[in-house]
Amino acid sequence: MAKKKLKRSKKATSAEDPASALTPWEAYQQQQQQSQKKQKARSKPTIEHKLPRLRELRHKHLVRRLALLLTVLVMILVVAGYFVSPLSQINLISVSSNQQSPLSEQTVIDASGIQTKDSVVDVLLHRHSIAKNMTTREPKIKSATISIRHLRNVELKIKTYKTVGLMVRGSRYYPILENGMIAKDSTAQPTSNHSVYSHFKSGKKLQLMIKQYNKLPAAVRNSISEIRFTPTKLNPERIHLYMNDGNQVYATISTFAKKMQYYPSIAKEMQKKGTVNLEVGAYSYPF
Repeated sequence: MAKKKLKRSKKATSAEDPASALTPWEAYQQQQQQSQKKQKARSKPTIEHKLPRLRELRHKHLVRRLALLLTVLVMILVVAGYFVSPLSQINLISVSSNQQSPLSEQTVIDASGIQTKDSVVDVLLHRHSIAKNMTTREPKIKSATISIRHLRNVELKIKTYKTVGLMVRGSRYYPILENGMIAKDSTAQPTSNHSVYSHFKSGKKLQLMIKQYNKLPAAVRNSISEIRFTPTKLNPERIHLYMNDGNQVYATISTFAKKMQYYPSIAKEMQKKGTVNLEVGAYSYPF
């Protein structure tokens, strides 16, 4: 009976203390796990530890916001000061061309509408529309570009149409441009050796006539004094030419360049001054 009681007491002891039933290795591992849990509990940051870092982060964010705000304010002040100061106004307007221009500098400047007191920024923003308006205001301007030099200087660079003839209206002579347009400025006497045109209007007939005229050799072009547009019912493209040698020529606009190149050889065979007809075929007869 005593032995049975002793066995029961040992079982009760092992049930009450589970650690006593573990092996030494298992007991060691359990002890290590408990120590790691204690270390984690100690290393866990508390609110007292977080507060200084939060204050530091807030301070950095505040400094960044203030710096950004000050930068924006300074930029606004600089821009506002620029527009108020004379530095924002045009100081000089110059004109340049890739060829000898028939227009004076003042004529080009007037066509642009730009003045020395205008805003540089305003001209820069509207430079394309200003350039387009220049070609409308002055027919001789083929194209224009506007650029800013040295912050305050405006350069107007233009290309102009060539003058290919003179249109006589009344007692005034108007330049005819290569695009068929007739310039507004006029003179009382011809100021160049260009051929004189008469009875033409700005349009397709005049443009076609200029194209045909430009196809001729220089010697033939220089021999023509005047070209008159004299259409008829049978020939709505009929033209009447007065030559420098005293002869006269009748021709058709659409075939003018092709037939007029034979004029020098025809004129040599003429014994007297007369008329050369190139409308249908090619023949001549004296006055």
